[in-house]
Amino acid sequence: MSPPFLLLGRHHAGTWLIAVQLAIGVVLCLQAWQALVDLQAARTSPDGIDDTGLLLVPWMQMTPASDPGVDDVLHRLRSVPGVLSATAANQVPYGTNAWSVHAWTPARPAERNVVSVFLADEHFSKTLGITTMRGRDFLPGEFRDYAGDQADLHAGLGPAVISSALATRLYGDVDPLGRTLLIAPGAHLRVVGVIKRVPPPASAPDARDLAMMLPVRMVRAGDAQFLVRHAGTSDDMAARIRSVLSAAYPAVVTADPVDMAALRDVSLHAPRLRAGWSVGACIAWWVSALGLLMLGGQRWVQEHAQEFSLRRAAGATGRQLARRLRLEYLWLACAAGLLGLACGGWLLPRIAPAWLASTPSMGSMLAVAAWVALAVQLAAAWPAYLARRIPPHLVSRSPSVRL
Repeated sequence: MSPPFLLLGRHHAGTWLIAVQLAIGVVLCLQAWQALVDLQAARTSPDGIDDTGLLLVPWMQMTPASDPGVDDVLHRLRSVPGVLSATAANQVPYGTNAWSVHAWTPARPAERNVVSVFLADEHFSKTLGITTMRGRDFLPGEFRDYAGDQADLHAGLGPAVISSALATRLYGDVDPLGRTLLIAPGAHLRVVGVIKRVPPPASAPDARDLAMMLPVRMVRAGDAQFLVRHAGTSDDMAARIRSVLSAAYPAVVTADPVDMAALRDVSLHAPRLRAGWSVGACIAWWVSALGLLMLGGQRWVQEHAQEFSLRRAAGATGRQLARRLRLEYLWLACAAGLLGLACGGWLLPRIAPAWLASTPSMGSMLAVAAWVALAVQLAAAWPAYLARRIPPHLVSRSPSVRL
């Protein structure tokens, strides 16, 4: 069998350098793929609420003396034609105002967890479309008012509805219902229900879906966020609500109501940015790698034109030389692909943080492997074309190989 005549047979350091470059490209492809999958999942996965037909009426700017109170605002919102329900809370999903506390259990006081806290009235769960997985929602007699005094939130043993992620973090596989948690020294809460999830505000610290709801009514409108579930189109309902509030409170500055689905999309800035950077880096790297592979192959063919010509003179056809050239490029792609898949599919997910790298699916790994083989073959097209054009008579013009 004749020895290899391309990169696999000579210049081993350069060959390994190209293989490493292609392997890095494989890792970047896997990361870009995963970033796009994460972005699509964040856009479409259930978030624990029904954001269809849900509007956020942003925080209203007013002086304390002109504050009409939450009850008055809710009454006017519910009187708008097309409004099905309305609620007020201290913060809302995907909003800009965030409330967070530390929560822990009496058995493990050193393990403090950052938890997003929603102060919810009687209509909060209904308006947002939140359902309990275990236990119950709040009872009518459990609600209390909050007018800005933090001591009101920390007084007595009150009920709490927590997310499933927080239940797992605090109690593991043990049933959380009836158990106690603390959010401040002496502020004991009793778990009465578990919900799947309630999205935190976009400005909240990364709480990993750790959230709780407390049966607390907001009193001052200037401290509250209002949510409205409606039956009409979002634009029409936003215009109606803005008109009603402007007429009722001419001295109060109110922003335009915002569709909750639009807020969710805006909150995806971080995963969208990560996906953009990942895809951009992947494309730039592969353009560079394939360009170098094409130019390197062209230079190698030009430097070994007499060797190709000698093989032509010995009876090899241009098609056979091009096929041999492509075959060696394919071996190079296979070696680089296996190295990249081992790093990106096995090693990197085990040493990098979960938010940076995760184990790719078998489908994505096969797709990336197919892309590497195809891309390297595309890069081999140009040097293979040059090899086919080398004539057999070049050997007669060189004294060292004259027959």
